[in-house]
Amino acid sequence: MGSKKHERFFFVDMENVHRSGLRGVGDLSSNDCVRLYYSNPLENIPIQLHLQIVKSKATFKYIKVEFQIKNAADCMILFDIKAAAKKNKKAEYIIISNDADFDGPIAEFREMGIDAKKMPVINSREDVEREEHIRSFITEHFDDIDISENRSENIEKTVQAVLNAKTKSQVNLSLLKIYDSQSVKLIYNELKPLLKDLPGK
Repeated sequence: MGSKKHERFFFVDMENVHRSGLRGVGDLSSNDCVRLYYSNPLENIPIQLHLQIVKSKATFKYIKVEFQIKNAADCMILFDIKAAAKKNKKAEYIIISNDADFDGPIAEFREMGIDAKKMPVINSREDVEREEHIRSFITEHFDDIDISENRSENIEKTVQAVLNAKTKSQVNLSLLKIYDSQSVKLIYNELKPLLKDLPGK
């Protein structure tokens, strides 16, 4: 991944987020490395976005996904994070995707001490701070709520549910996919301080 010790790595699942996932490339620094994983030609990226990439101080790498198997890009991204973390465990590893399949592996990475996370776009520092606040709040409040073997994965899925929700009802629906209905009532009540700015009841 190059000789430079980058502080942040962005792994962009282009088949999932497309060009919208690249929002924010103009804010990146020389400490950032962006890896774009694609299987189809990147013809839908407008010239304005190409110019932002060219002018960006970050390092960009384009990775063609050759394998014609399901979730090939996902597997390559996870493999590359493992490889990069062996050389630089102090960096942040940010997957740009909306794919929930990443939530379990991210939880495992974090248990290993790897600062891995998932975001829908190449984020600004404000987005990072919001994500860290949400993760810290949920982790702290889930100490007594979730004592299952899947606690780490459940926390990550809950973090993503709050991060990506546009309404309170979306959070509730996402929680119902993770927990039983009785637990959802308790958990949703704990999450209310994080949901106060979302529309709905």
